[in-house]
Formats: sequence, structure tokens, C-alpha cells
Amino acid sequence: MKQFVLGRRLVGSWAREQGVTLDDPAAIRLAEYLAEQDWHAPRAVDDLDLSLLSFLVLETAHRYYVQADKALKTCQSDEGRTLFPAAMLPERLADLAATLRFYDQAPSLAPQLPVNGLASLQSLTNTLFAVIAAHFPAHMTEVHAQAMRDEVADVLRADFPRTRAHVPVYSPTHLQFMAAVDKTRCIFAPSGKYWGARDYDASRDMDANVRQFAEDLFHFMTVAHKEKFKGLALRLPATMSDSIERLAETTAVLLDGLSRVDPAGSDCLRHVDEKAGWKFEWAGEPMFLTAFGVCYPADHPRNPYGFDYTYFFFQPDFVLRNHPGLVNGKEEISRQRILNAFRKNGMDYDNAGKEAEHARYIRPMAADGPPVEWWHYLPSRQMRAPVSAVG
Repeated sequence: MKQFVLGRRLVGSWAREQGVTLDDPAAIRLAEYLAEQDWHAPRAVDDLDLSLLSFLVLETAHRYYVQADKALKTCQSDEGRTLFPAAMLPERLADLAATLRFYDQAPSLAPQLPVNGLASLQSLTNTLFAVIAAHFPAHMTEVHAQAMRDEVADVLRADFPRTRAHVPVYSPTHLQFMAAVDKTRCIFAPSGKYWGARDYDASRDMDANVRQFAEDLFHFMTVAHKEKFKGLALRLPATMSDSIERLAETTAVLLDGLSRVDPAGSDCLRHVDEKAGWKFEWAGEPMFLTAFGVCYPADHPRNPYGFDYTYFFFQPDFVLRNHPGLVNGKEEISRQRILNAFRKNGMDYDNAGKEAEHARYIRPMAADGPPVEWWHYLPSRQMRAPVSAVG
């Protein structure tokens, strides 16, 4: 249903402009308030609780990159009205609050990712929107306008204010990274679901910043497991990639720092070399890493698309390896399609001699250049001081 897809974006943008974006605690409070209302009573098109419900569903869908399910195509039919009765609203709202609480209260670090049998936000927001569409058709014809009216903003400011400073989808890192995604030649990037980590804090040392990122990474992985997210972006100062050597050192120090606070204690960096098969493992999950640096020219695939920052993009294998283009023997075909798309736009790269995945974390300046062996910069392998400050 186009109202869901379009509304998710419109409401997210409007909420940011109006300063009424939700975080999980605010969304939980709003869901619990709405669950207590009598949804059997008739509702006018501009009923405030109904507008708050539409806002909650669409803004939550925006924060968690929810896609429209097939059920939304038939929810306004007789069958749909039977499958999605208004009486289910309180229970589904309680379920929404429970899943949000699970994400909000997940530990910052633990030996393994927390899991449970709660419904996903993908399922819950689609179901709630289907109920609205099935039983409040007049409201649905104006759903975007009703969810974004002044009265809604006034109630949100007064009764459901956001208290978390960092909400991943509204973070500066995420917003800038998504602008870069819009420019990339990777054919799969635009359809991905991504979050941004908290920004680097120049007033703190590298270890403190890595610890902060580790907490964001663990939170992301907890959500990604259930909601099928594709990756988390980390933004660091431009000086940390002002040369390929500096980018290699930053990569080594970042991974070393993460490994030292790995809640699963894998100590995987002890075994890294240029051979295929090795993976960076953290919190019990292998993952892939892509580094973007200001050292690269504009026509290089690892240039950060004009933004004056160093970027790292983390993709756990449990989501990367489930991508439709990378399963059932499609991986090599998909990789060739991506390479061809970059090559067609003058941004060539070459995987010859880089069969090991970690040999592709960083790209050489020349497409056919040798791998950038960032692992030789690991603090345990040299005497030089690691990256500890900007400048």
C-alpha cells in the first residue's frame, strides 16, 4: 500500500522538522496510552487518538525501516476487515510496546545477542496499519495529513517527548551516510536497511570512542537479527583516512579496540593474515567491513562521496549472507554485476589477488593494486603508537 511506504518517509521527515521524533521509550508510552482507548467507538476522520495511532505506526516504521507487506494490498476488502478486526488494536499495541522495550532494554554488551519470540516491528506496524485501513477508511484517505497536523505535534511535545539523545535513524552519521548511499553505484545499496552510530567524540580518547561504538554495534546487531537490517555506519574524522596508510592504521586500531571489548572474547585478530577464510568476529558473529576514506579521489569507489569524513560500514554475516543476491549460488554473479556497474561509471576496482574478504576491507588506490594489508598495523605487531587523537 503506497500510503504506508510514502507515509513512513513523510512522517519521519515531518517529525524531524517539528522536533517531535520518537525514541523507543516515548513510542512505548504512546503505544500503551493508545492501547487503553476504546477502539470500538466511532471515530471521525480527524479524531486525535486515531491520528496519534497513525503517527506512531508510520514514525516507528520509519525508525526501523519497515517495508510494506503483501497484506496491505487486501486489508480494505471484506476479507481484510475480517482478518484485521478493530478489536485487535489493544493487543497489537501492547505487542508493539513489548518489542520496543526488548530493543530498548537489551544489554549494551553480552557474550551473545539476546533473542526471544516477540513479534517483529516489521510485522506489527504492518498489522496495525492494516487495521486502520480496514476500519477507518475515511481517515485513511487523509492519513498523512492527519498524522502530521499541529494537534498531533502539540500532544507529542507535551506528553510523549523524546529523551534519548541518540536515535540511529535520525543521527548525523545515518543522514549523511544515506546521502552517500543515494550516490553509490552499488546496485544493491539503495534497497538496504541501515543505521548510524553515535559520532566520534573528539574530547575522548580512541578507546572510549571504540567502547561507545561497540555498544551501538551490539544494539544494532540485536535489532538486525529480527528486523533484517543490512549494516551500521560509523563516522570518524577525515584525518583518520588522509592517506591509505593512515586508513590502514585506523582500521587496525578500530578492530583491535573492538576485539579487546568483544563480549564473546573471540581474540580473532591473533590469527589474521592474507589467507582466504578468515573473518572478523565480534559478539559471536562474523562480519564484513568496508572502509571509505578522504584519501581516495572522487572517481574511486571508496571515496566518501564528497563528505569530509572517514566511514566504516559493518555488515554481520547473518544479514549479509541472507541477501537474495548472495544466496543459492548467486554471489559471484551479483559481485560481477556490482563491479560492472562501478566500471561503467569510471569507478573500476579489481578483486584479483584479493580473494580473502579482509583483503577487501580497504581498496588500493589503483584498481589492480596489491591488497592493503591493514593487519600489519595492528598494535600487537608493531611498536608505533596507535591512532589516539585527531590531527
